[in-house]
Amino acid sequence: MTSKAIITALTAVLLVSMPVAGQKMKIGSYTFKDGAIYSGELVSGKPNGKGRTVFKNGDTYDGEYVKGKRQGYGIYTFTDGERYEGQWFQDHQHGKGTFYFRNNNRYEGLWFRDYQHGMGTMYYYNGDTYKGEWEDDMRDGKGTYTYAGGAYYKGEWQNDQKSGQGVFDWNDGSYYDGQWANNQRNGQGTFKYADGDTYTGQWKDDIQHGRGIYKFRNGDVYEGDYVQGERTGEGIFTFANGDTYVGHFLNGEQDGEGTFTWKAGATYKGQWRNNNRNGRGTYRWKNGDTYTGDWKDNQMDGEGILRLSSGEKVKGTFSQGKKNGKFIEVQKDGSRFEGYYKNGEKDGPFVERDANGNVTRKGTYKNGRVTQE
Repeated sequence: MTSKAIITALTAVLLVSMPVAGQKMKIGSYTFKDGAIYSGELVSGKPNGKGRTVFKNGDTYDGEYVKGKRQGYGIYTFTDGERYEGQWFQDHQHGKGTFYFRNNNRYEGLWFRDYQHGMGTMYYYNGDTYKGEWEDDMRDGKGTYTYAGGAYYKGEWQNDQKSGQGVFDWNDGSYYDGQWANNQRNGQGTFKYADGDTYTGQWKDDIQHGRGIYKFRNGDVYEGDYVQGERTGEGIFTFANGDTYVGHFLNGEQDGEGTFTWKAGATYKGQWRNNNRNGRGTYRWKNGDTYTGDWKDNQMDGEGILRLSSGEKVKGTFSQGKKNGKFIEVQKDGSRFEGYYKNGEKDGPFVERDANGNVTRKGTYKNGRVTQE
């Protein structure tokens, strides 16, 4: 109901409750069809004016009547202890009134045909309060719910639930400003954490879900996809020191295909798992050296090719960042070494050739030293 309609209804209550000129008023009693007994002012034999009614179930009404109906101001007391004090219209709680609930809640505000409807304030037994719009006994429209501990929600409501645009302040330095549905953060919104972090983006059922931007208090920034509160999907993580990662995330970690660029000048493009280089990828050092091949926990591990800025090309098997297994090393001038490594040192039979493929040297290495030629 609009504010204009409510004002019109209240005006009707006041006008109808006025006594009609020329009618003779008497004091007496009246028995309603349901057995309730009225004692008070009568006009033309019916309750009209002030009086008291006792209902068969023990409820009582003390207040005004017009043409046999509760109308004007009155107090209705229920047998269970609940009580309504306020305006009536044609036997309905209608207009402005206060209802005292059995559980010690108290509502003060507007009513429409026995329902809390319009602007009103509910004082809850636990110290919480709601001040705002109501419809059919439910919080509906704009209003502010303040918790006894100091937290509050200010915004839109629907069917007694936070729904629409609203701000929730937890009274501990954290707050949310954005969209709600079914009492939960749903849609677009910004959450500021008590520690200074902020998240702006999409939410689903109170959890970050969809696209968003998370700004850490230390200066780090993540912009990308979220699933069930975790960085999952495509995103960009910019570190406060200038490093950046662009690629795929899973459960908050760099996982899948991605490119990491260090502020110092190095880059890695390839596969990740658990925030580490794992799988196939290419690492380029600042000086121009590159390694393309297998990785495990940030170390060269498996088959790979190392190209040095000096022109040398190294192809072989690595283990925990060291050469292990058969290697072919080609120098800038075309000469080459074919042999074996163990824990980063030459170990086993080898052959050295010139640019034309002619053997220039052969023998055996042991722990990095030639033992036989």
